[in-house]
Amino acid sequence: MKRLSGFIAIALLAFVFALPVFAEYNLMGIPDSAEIRRNISRSWFEAPLDEVRLLNTEVRKSSDGLYFQVRLEEQLDSFLTIVAPKASITVDIYEARGKRTVTEDTYPADTIGAWVLARDKKSGEMLFARYYFAKDCDVYVQFRPNGKASYADMFIGDAYAARSVPIGVPFERFYTASFQEIRNITARTLPWNYVDVIPGLYADINMMIQVIRAALPDIVMTDDAMYDEDGCPVLISNGNKRRIQPKDAFKLTVSSAGFVKWICDGLVEPVAGSYLRRVPLTKKTYEVKETGLQGIVGQKYDLSFSLDWTRNLAAAVLSVNRHKTYLYPEAGVDVTENPFAAIMTDKGLHNSFGYITNTGYRPEVLRSLLYVLAATEKSYFYLAAIRETDEKSPEVKAFNEAAAIFPYFDAEGAFHVVVFWNGKEYSLKDFVRTLENRSARTNEVFVHLTRVHSASKFYPLEPLKPQSEKKARLENSEQAQ
Repeated sequence: MKRLSGFIAIALLAFVFALPVFAEYNLMGIPDSAEIRRNISRSWFEAPLDEVRLLNTEVRKSSDGLYFQVRLEEQLDSFLTIVAPKASITVDIYEARGKRTVTEDTYPADTIGAWVLARDKKSGEMLFARYYFAKDCDVYVQFRPNGKASYADMFIGDAYAARSVPIGVPFERFYTASFQEIRNITARTLPWNYVDVIPGLYADINMMIQVIRAALPDIVMTDDAMYDEDGCPVLISNGNKRRIQPKDAFKLTVSSAGFVKWICDGLVEPVAGSYLRRVPLTKKTYEVKETGLQGIVGQKYDLSFSLDWTRNLAAAVLSVNRHKTYLYPEAGVDVTENPFAAIMTDKGLHNSFGYITNTGYRPEVLRSLLYVLAATEKSYFYLAAIRETDEKSPEVKAFNEAAAIFPYFDAEGAFHVVVFWNGKEYSLKDFVRTLENRSARTNEVFVHLTRVHSASKFYPLEPLKPQSEKKARLENSEQAQ
């Protein structure tokens, strides 16, 4: 009796400890079709294509009340067996009497909770079993046969977060394995921290986005323009006061670099009581060799301007937040992570899209990289220094422009990126496309990132309002009398 009681106690203890893990993925909204797949394995997964073609698409209900559709989809050289959870979409139907909205059931093959088995059409050999577990359909994990074991791949966008990782489990195990089981199997071999999303931790980033977005109509782009520590308009090049055109009297006039400083100033002022000074932001962060055309041109022109500027800005914000002076070399603000084994491009698979010192990343990898950063460095945004190649002199590379990039996950766990660049808001797709169009001839655009912690106390400089100016003039007049 003691032995039986002990066994029950151990079983109950194991069950209790297992509950939080199971609950975690239920809270993330990941439907799991393992139960259904166990019942259809022989007929749908192991039968030859001719027999699978005879099967009708079917909808099955799991014991926890979820509906999944099982169907066949044929491609040119392969065929897919799809087990997809039910989703609902609203459709507007226009009729003679007007518009009416209806809700329809759908079963997308790449939605969260979908499972896909791919097989070769001619040989029937297994190609992969894929699990979709994220709100973003380009984030998934898949397994491929490897003799009596398997290989695992993890995709984030077009990038391999893991590629051909040996897994000591027969491929057939993934016909019926639940998502929690594959998490357990690969806990130490796949970088799950890259894709573990916890919604609700991005309130500060969202608040900053809203404040910046609301201010954009009052921002005018002007060459060599910034505001100094007192909020006075000055030239970036020498710090001298600059004249503002009457038409822009009630606007914020900034250059590309001045724009990102304006954002950082909004974080600094609530803590320090003033904005950032110009001189420390122009300090060189690395030296270019004097030999060669790059070095010769660098003696006359500042080829690392926005790189130095964004690095020093990030270090300055860090210093204010920690109440301790950090110069760039000791601040650790550069993003230097290389989380990917390879990346798929229009030209095929490449293994050389990681970080390059004092240069940054190619635009093609930004979406995947920012996804990882948003998951692993919650509450940070990034200053981007853009390096371009001179079309006439390809040896000359210059950092001239800067941007601010805000990646985050919404309340549903879906990934978003907002880019503020030259006084405008861009989607990441449009930002990357613009850079790629610029580099169509040279193919040499890079983006260097530095990290800055977001904050709820964010009060960037506001433009002078007409009534404020009238009040100031009246006060000046009264003082003069």
